[in-house]
Amino acid sequence: MVTLTGPGAVGKTRLALQAAHDAAVGFLDGVVFVGIAPITDPHLVTATIAQALGVREAEGTPRPGRIAAALHDKRLLLVLDNFEQVVDAAPDVSDLLVTCPRLTILVTSRSRLRLSGEREHAVPPLELAEPGHPSPVEEVGRSGAVRLFVERAQAVKEDFVLTPENAGAVAEICRRLDGLPLAIELAAARTKMLSPLAMLARLDRLLPLLTGGGRDAATRRSGNGRCAMPSPGPTNCYRTTSGRCFDGWRSSLAGSLWRRQKRSPSRPESAAWTRSMAAPHCSITVCCGRTTG
Repeated sequence: MVTLTGPGAVGKTRLALQAAHDAAVGFLDGVVFVGIAPITDPHLVTATIAQALGVREAEGTPRPGRIAAALHDKRLLLVLDNFEQVVDAAPDVSDLLVTCPRLTILVTSRSRLRLSGEREHAVPPLELAEPGHPSPVEEVGRSGAVRLFVERAQAVKEDFVLTPENAGAVAEICRRLDGLPLAIELAAARTKMLSPLAMLARLDRLLPLLTGGGRDAATRRSGNGRCAMPSPGPTNCYRTTSGRCFDGWRSSLAGSLWRRQKRSPSRPESAAWTRSMAAPHCSITVCCGRTTG
């Protein structure tokens, strides 16, 4: 079990999706992503996991037992996103690992779950440009935070470039936003209307507004609780120029997940699970939790 920890908006979910995509080829029975954010009752976590796995209700059989039976011989990666508000359900996650020896679990949370065998990877903010005296544009542009700002700014304003006139303002905006990827992306989207200098002057007033963004930036839920997530494929931020700041983390994390599943005995290809989560093409099944039920 691996837990990605860090403050909100630092990029834990996106990193987990990309790491799951990178490691998926090593999981014969696929990857299942379960969004825990809508849930505040720890007692609903197992129900949400069961829903994501397609485990049906069965009279007389406790839900944890049904999940364990469904996963017992499956080589599967289960991603549990935004677990911090239901940490009291951590023992249920631990029980799954005990009863399902081939299961690997990747969790995102603002704090570790404090389970035996848990490996924590703290996700840092993006690298910032050095503060203080003015720096050459090339030096400012090497920081991960500035590269992300420029990339996202160019998505809404094609002619946006980092120049000696705006580089200091861009670097300061990124510093004021603590290098948090989501906040930087949302700020950069404002360059369609504001120059970096104008944005910096108004940043204190803009901060409460940096809660919007692209319509696909957040999970989009449908009536049945399933959702469409941005694909963690080649167009994802972590594959682009700005994403190189997390390449080391991706490689390390995917490697950890790969090594964890390799400890389990191999299974013949013909034994692959034939549900939608089976991974001949490295698919990721996504499900969002419900707040009721």
